[in-house]
Amino acid sequence: MQIRSQVLKLMATPHADTRFHDACLPQSIQAATGCRPHEAWETLWALLADGLIYLDPERQPASDNWRWKLSERGRRAVEGGPWEPHDPEGYLRRLRRQVPNLHPVAYQYMQEALQSFNAGCYLACSVMLGVAAEQVFLGVAEAMVAALGASAEKLRKELDNPKSSQNARFQALRARLEPMRPALPDDLGDNLTMDAVADLLRITRNEAGHPRGRAVDEDTAYTHLQLAARYLGKMTALTEHFTQQAAARSSASGA
Repeated sequence: MQIRSQVLKLMATPHADTRFHDACLPQSIQAATGCRPHEAWETLWALLADGLIYLDPERQPASDNWRWKLSERGRRAVEGGPWEPHDPEGYLRRLRRQVPNLHPVAYQYMQEALQSFNAGCYLACSVMLGVAAEQVFLGVAEAMVAALGASAEKLRKELDNPKSSQNARFQALRARLEPMRPALPDDLGDNLTMDAVADLLRITRNEAGHPRGRAVDEDTAYTHLQLAARYLGKMTALTEHFTQQAAARSSASGA
């Protein structure tokens, strides 16, 4: 049961009774989410471990009157935009809703990226994002080759060559895509998206295909996570566009 987001919102509600006693915040969580008592407690302690909430004694001798409070990080999670990495459940819920056809491998790495980010492992987070971007990029490339046939021969050769770097493959895709951009629907393949995907790919590998291992700070990882979902969504839509073209081309050749 995914109740973390609801607990954070409940705690941000003005005048909410967030006291430690079982009859206070834990009971309110159960009423709001329908979860069991132990699930309410598990969620609170998990949020505490993630640094999103803390217990404030407020000079009260009895622990029952201590209050659960949002940390600064927790407030950012509640007040953040639609792609808030500090709220991984909400982030993934939106991702599934807005990009339902995202490749399952890419989705798995997005989960790992969020877990790494919230554990303070920012390099690992960015590596996971890079792998997700690679998976989605390869989907676009393969769909483009299937749709365009001989006119995407250079890209096909790059994909078939096991010695080709991801950078070489990406540049071949971009070169073939560029003259097609004005005719693509919904501004798919725009330069901003392609630059962002290229940046995600560069996080993990240099132009020769070797791991980079460069330092990544929290702000950089946070920004990449906020932007990645939008760009992966656009690339997934681009894959679907070329997949439809490939199906139409196959039907036409078989007619």
